[in-house]
Amino acid sequence: MKELLEALAKGDKSVDEVLQAIETENKNMVPRSRLNDKNNEIKDLKEQLGDRDTQLADLKTKAVGNDDLQKQIQDLQAANQAATSEYEAKLTKQAYDFALDKELLVAKARNPVAVKALLNPELIKLEDGKLLGLSEQLSKIQESDSYLFDTVQQQDPGGSGGYNPGSGKGNPEPGNSGDEGYEAAQAAVRKLMGRK
Repeated sequence: MKELLEALAKGDKSVDEVLQAIETENKNMVPRSRLNDKNNEIKDLKEQLGDRDTQLADLKTKAVGNDDLQKQIQDLQAANQAATSEYEAKLTKQAYDFALDKELLVAKARNPVAVKALLNPELIKLEDGKLLGLSEQLSKIQESDSYLFDTVQQQDPGGSGGYNPGSGKGNPEPGNSGDEGYEAAQAAVRKLMGRK
């Protein structure tokens, strides 16, 4: 973002180009209000699960001596525990996916789906909101498949870069081998055409 604003200030980018780049960068982000709504929903669901567990425990104490009712309560408690475990696994997966999408956005992945396909998820662990093992894999992918990432190419300050039309950088200087080759080619064409 900072680079875009600096380019705009220098006049290298137009306002429309900067707005388009910002829109492209923000399209993968989740709006804050939607994230807050989901967090509130999670909190409510956790409270509901806790209330159910309390109700089942109360019912179990009241049903002492009734084996059928005791069995039903135990089945409900087991189902409740399974639902809680499934729900927590789902939350962990969502947190993992969100953190991964965020890191791919920061790494400027052009196609996050393609980059995800190259990652080994078994080597990536989510701990305290950070993905351990991801940066090493991203570095290797950036080296082997750099076309999957937007990279800013640095200017060659030493002037040793290659040919750059329009800038004169890397163009042959008059009188060196570039002109000699051109003149030799012209002489060969004239000879073939019968001219001197």
